[in-house]
Amino acid sequence: MHASTRRDEPLTTDAVTGEVRVPLALYAVDERRADVDLVLSRTDGQRLFTELAEALGFVRPMPAPRALGAVQ
Repeated sequence: MHASTRRDEPLTTDAVTGEVRVPLALYAVDERRADVDLVLSRTDGQRLFTELAEALGFVRPMPAPRALGAVQ
């Protein structure tokens, strides 16, 4: 099985708890089998986003901080 986001159904977030809910469709080959929601805590959502971004090459290392004397 594999999963894909459900078209025209945006992810939702809860501003109080930080919960992230991602609507997914589950497929066996190309046959849709089920609809589920992936529910993540704020921490898990941030961790997943970072790991996916790094795996896809979108996150660059942060530059070393400048010395305080260099800041004008």
